[in-house]
Amino acid sequence: MMNFTTSICFILCLIITLLACKQEEAPACTYPHQITLDSGCYTGTGLIVTASDFGTSPSLFEWTIIALKDTTGASGWTPKDVKIVRSASEKFTIPDSLASNYQRVIVKAAATNCGDALKHSN
Repeated sequence: MMNFTTSICFILCLIITLLACKQEEAPACTYPHQITLDSGCYTGTGLIVTASDFGTSPSLFEWTIIALKDTTGASGWTPKDVKIVRSASEKFTIPDSLASNYQRVIVKAAATNCGDALKHSN
């Protein structure tokens, strides 16, 4: 009787565990929720940024890089600022000339192959 009760308890625990561990499916296409810097980057190779947490289907991204020359008192765009828009995979390399010669670099990424919509990062 004890083995039967133990077996039933084990089977019930196993079923509950399997039902509780059901993984949620990732959305097929969403915007990159995170953009990170490559920890191994150094002068001479550029600044490598990576988009992540974007679902399962986007394989192409539109990267927008805005390099601001002076952030002390200027508000808005100045003639010395640079804006680059390029299509690439989830990794993009910002040239050293922008990363080292500008005070601030703003990076945004948009998933471009999500049906008819662009899914922009925050």
